[in-house]
Amino acid sequence: MIEVRVPKEIRHYKEKLFFGLNVRQTFSIILALSINIPLYIFIRPYIGDELASWLIILTAGPLILIGFFNYNGMPFEHFILCIVRFQFLTPQKRKYVVENLYDLLMDMYYKEQEWGEKYNTINKRISKLKKKDGGDSIEVTR
Repeated sequence: MIEVRVPKEIRHYKEKLFFGLNVRQTFSIILALSINIPLYIFIRPYIGDELASWLIILTAGPLILIGFFNYNGMPFEHFILCIVRFQFLTPQKRKYVVENLYDLLMDMYYKEQEWGEKYNTINKRISKLKKKDGGDSIEVTR
């Protein structure tokens, strides 16, 4: 009987290209080989086998990680970008600033009282002037 494997989550499906590797993995291996084989051939006579092999490991590592590394659905370049943002671009110590609503309301209340007192004194002065003139008193409103 023929069986077809169906993945549980369709977003996790990757099409296989060569030897069970997907396109991203195949491309990263081809890129690593095309850079590191000529690098090893040309640099080995100048710095020796051991140092050249360490240099090849250091250059091939990130290229292979780009193809094979996957953390929480993020490829290697997104993961490294998140690490750089977290470690270097955002502050490690966050300043906790509280906006005290009670204090703001009290400031508004005192300003209202202060303005109210000013308007009351202005109205009293105007009414005194009008009484002297014998006219109707006009109140100043906000």
